[in-house]
Amino acid sequence: MGTRGWLMLVAVGVLLLLAFDSFYIVNETEKAVLKRFSRIESTDIKPGLYPKVPLIDEVIRVDGRLLTHDVPTQAFLTGEKKLLNVDAFVTWRIADVQRYIVSVGAGSNNSLVMERRARELLDPRVNEALRNQFAARTVQEVVAGRGGELPDEALDPNAVVSGETLDKSEEQLVTEEDEEFRKKVQEKGATQALLEDKHDQREKLMNSVAEEVNAATLQDLGIEVVDVRVKQVDWPDEVRGRVFDRMRAERARDAAEHRSEGREEAERIRASADREETEIVAQAYEEAQKVRGEGDARATGIYAQAYSRDEEFFRFYRSLQAYRDSFKSPNDILLLEPDSDFFRYLKDSEGGR
Repeated sequence: MGTRGWLMLVAVGVLLLLAFDSFYIVNETEKAVLKRFSRIESTDIKPGLYPKVPLIDEVIRVDGRLLTHDVPTQAFLTGEKKLLNVDAFVTWRIADVQRYIVSVGAGSNNSLVMERRARELLDPRVNEALRNQFAARTVQEVVAGRGGELPDEALDPNAVVSGETLDKSEEQLVTEEDEEFRKKVQEKGATQALLEDKHDQREKLMNSVAEEVNAATLQDLGIEVVDVRVKQVDWPDEVRGRVFDRMRAERARDAAEHRSEGREEAERIRASADREETEIVAQAYEEAQKVRGEGDARATGIYAQAYSRDEEFFRFYRSLQAYRDSFKSPNDILLLEPDSDFFRYLKDSEGGR
């Protein structure tokens, strides 16, 4: 192949490169701008196929989807001056491509570099909004979603909650939120209303953070913050040990209280059982004495009848019983006179002396 052939081949290659560089494609998941000599000519280009001037126009593409960013854990002070570690994440997307590239690009046309830079710029703004919202709330409001606690009657799903149960003191201001919550309790029940209100209060907290961040990022960075969520709220390491110790002390106090109540109840049951035992034994002894008295009375009557029929035989029979009871053991010793009445039937079966 000669010189002319090589030139033709090079010319065809250049023409092909120019032809390929004369068009560009924007995908559905992308947003793009067209720059000409470092000046933006077209912004927020919709998905499709478009022409451009080769070697002069430059297309910068960025991710147009909803993006998620985990904010590094930060420590914030609550309204009670208590320190909490907050782990949050933010969902965002590019709303104004031109402002985003100008503010975040910093001379770079690489979408990954711009996205990393955008995350770095989002972190302080999200932390500032969280710091402001946490500083205006207590730990109870941050964690449970609502300040204060309901009375015991409200925790019973079957309880009928009256207006007096939820009434506050006259010195407290009844806001529109309190009125809405009271109506919700009367309509849906205390437990369901408490759960819904807890969710609503937390939604309001997160929406407030998202709105505060969005107001700054949309104007400065061209970024729309869709949502900010708290994944975890925990005590710092230096505080967590003391918190756990206090929790253990509270649990130990509750356990001691339960044990004391159990011992008190056991003593009450034991005293009641002893009293019942004493009453039962007394009643049984009374019945036994009554039966024994009746038996002795019948035995006396029988003895009297036997004695009246044959006095001699009766005396003989009673003497035999006395002998049997007296000589049951070979070790028994009786000190009696030989001519005692006790031996009259031993000497003579007729009972003579």
